Amino acid sequence: MRVSLISPYPDITAFGVRAISAFLREKGVATRLIFLPDPLGDTLTDEPDRYPSAVLDALAPLCADADLIGVSLMTNYADNAAQITGALRGRVTAPVLWGGVHPTIRPAECLEVADMVCVGDGEEAIFDVVRALADGRSVADIPNIWSRRPDGTVARNPVRPLPPDLDAFPAPDWSHEDHHIWDGAAGLVPLTPAVTRRFLAGGTVSRLLGRVGYQTMTGRGCPHRCAYCVNDAIKSLYGAKGYLRWRSVAHVMAELEAARAAMPFIGYVWISDDAFFARPLGDIREFCRQYKARVGLPFSCLGSPATIARDKLDALVDAGLVYLQMGVQTGSPRIQALFNRQAMGNEKMLAAMAVINGYKDRLLPPSYDFILDTPYETLDDRLESVRFIAKIPKPFRLQPFSLVLYPGTKLAAMAAADGLLTDERRDVYTKSYTMRRPDYVNFLILLAKGGRFPAPLLTLCAAGPVARALGAKALEPLWRLAFAVAGPARRFLKRLLGRPT
Repeated sequence: MRVSLISPYPDITAFGVRAISAFLREKGVATRLIFLPDPLGDTLTDEPDRYPSAVLDALAPLCADADLIGVSLMTNYADNAAQITGALRGRVTAPVLWGGVHPTIRPAECLEVADMVCVGDGEEAIFDVVRALADGRSVADIPNIWSRRPDGTVARNPVRPLPPDLDAFPAPDWSHEDHHIWDGAAGLVPLTPAVTRRFLAGGTVSRLLGRVGYQTMTGRGCPHRCAYCVNDAIKSLYGAKGYLRWRSVAHVMAELEAARAAMPFIGYVWISDDAFFARPLGDIREFCRQYKARVGLPFSCLGSPATIARDKLDALVDAGLVYLQMGVQTGSPRIQALFNRQAMGNEKMLAAMAVINGYKDRLLPPSYDFILDTPYETLDDRLESVRFIAKIPKPFRLQPFSLVLYPGTKLAAMAAADGLLTDERRDVYTKSYTMRRPDYVNFLILLAKGGRFPAPLLTLCAAGPVARALGAKALEPLWRLAFAVAGPARRFLKRLLGRPT
């Protein structure tokens, strides 16, 4: 049996398809990985046809000998998956299965295009599908799998219990064996270590650190239940108990050693768990002990205000942590309650920032995430965020994201019920987090993004009378123009100063 697994994501890390490929190979199933990086990247537009016909013409022969074709997708890549699936219809005989976050949240919608949909964790479910196809059996009773029966009715199967032991799964497949990629003008070509190096070097954090980054996850799940996050929706699917799971330190180290051996150009490790700091202190200390001895590269990770602690940071910085990212989201207590983050209020966030700032001589400026353009925000809520930014100890960077109301989240359901989300195509499926509203308050946050804007001046600009005057409707064209020129001007200045763009 052979399974072709297709990733449409701009980032070729594609943890999900690599994890499933490794699991299937361990079970004796041949896999072929095909990466079709979305050409739009973060600059989404309402353009359903992402790929040139020549790319899809080249894709069909790579899938011709497959017994099953898997496509991974998040909501913003539903158009990619539909175009890929449509292009393969009539050219290959294998059924097409969609998996990933969007099929997990909206299986019925996805089943309008795909032959099967995998809900939730996919390794064991997809292996069961492979075995059923090999035996000529129906897939209609496989847990996690939705499909259409011969009579046209939909088989909606519940999810199986989450596997508690992540060490039972092999590390993601970075073997480069039967891996392929759409490499622009070169077409669909074999993915070699040299091509991988080039793609990884173009990643945001790789460019920031000037090193080629290798991204991994040491666990699955998140301890928090933020109302805007799909983690909360998936946690509701399985139940919160047992959702957050960690791989053992030994399992992670074996992966990192194998990755370095296969890709000696790796210059740092990017741990992308949503809340790596949620690991118990003993685990973190053991991770640090083994990491220093067996890997020894600089690394970055993410933390939440509720989990940042000095003893954990002590160990991590000593082991090579150079860069830390933390979610702030808003400085408004009212919106923190809306986000179900009231337990991570301003006092706790500033306390976590003070702990991080204590390592400013050994860390790069930390990055703090903010969510903009929440439909329930008032001007005063937004100005509270700006005034909060003025209190953050320097140095720091900001990552301001425009809110995307992803399906399945509590916030999206609330906004739809309140009439604040009426066009999902425009406001969700084709919206990128980079599409910030071009107005006065967001321009202030843009000015503060690098952490160099004087705090007293920022506080003054966020005073109510000033903000109401400069944010007046008559001045909206000015801020749209400011947004239009700010990005190119910043990139030009960075190039002039020789900094990564």
